[in-house]
Amino acid sequence: MNKEVVKAKERMSRNDGNDIISGPISDDEIPLMEHLSELRRRLIAVLIPFGIVTLIVFPFSNIFLHHLLVNLFHENMRIFVYSPMEWMRVRLLFSLLCALSAAIPLILYESFAFMRPGLYPSERKFFLMVVIPSLCCYGVGAFFAYFFALPLVFSYLIAYSGEIAKVALSAKRIFSVILYTAVGFGLIFQIPLIMTLAVKMKLVTYSWLRGKRLIIYGLIIGIAFFVIADPTGISMLMAGMSIALFELGLLITKYIGRRSR
Repeated sequence: MNKEVVKAKERMSRNDGNDIISGPISDDEIPLMEHLSELRRRLIAVLIPFGIVTLIVFPFSNIFLHHLLVNLFHENMRIFVYSPMEWMRVRLLFSLLCALSAAIPLILYESFAFMRPGLYPSERKFFLMVVIPSLCCYGVGAFFAYFFALPLVFSYLIAYSGEIAKVALSAKRIFSVILYTAVGFGLIFQIPLIMTLAVKMKLVTYSWLRGKRLIIYGLIIGIAFFVIADPTGISMLMAGMSIALFELGLLITKYIGRRSR
């Protein structure tokens, strides 16, 4: 019998019948070709559903984009294209994003399954503990961007133009703004989770975060107004939401600090 298997069984027996092994079964190096073969198999398992979803969504992308773009505005405004291929590129990008969104659970599963043999139980638990809440936070951020931030910004910009200048909305630019805003707010909504994990892992403390509050505020405002500044005002909303979420993170870390005493 293989020595590594015997050692694994001994570790299992020392756990009083518990079948959870305290570490990887074997530390032997797997040949590179086996790693590459497994990686290729898992990539194929992701790419095939990704391609199928893209092909399914693309024929109906006109309908979906109509609801995504036109229904975003309170007024009955038309969307314009300024090049022959602009609308086709928007449809293709939308289909790819839908396929990516649908494939994310499969990507995470295949990634975890690929790494799992070399991970300790605590590392597996940490992976699952981080990924699922992170996806939830990202979804809440994207939801907030589409249903609250974007309608507020566009309604102000359209009303500000008045009756002198008529607003013409470019399909490509509007879709890019929606994507940029959804991704931005999705990342911003990770702030409380990142702060909580940092305190849990003892990388920082609540007192340290509270003491650096003004510096962090300055960094957030500086990035919003000088690095990602945009004329629509979305960066200002991102800065305000970042500060609010930082304060929420402080409350959570303060509660964690009290419980750990």
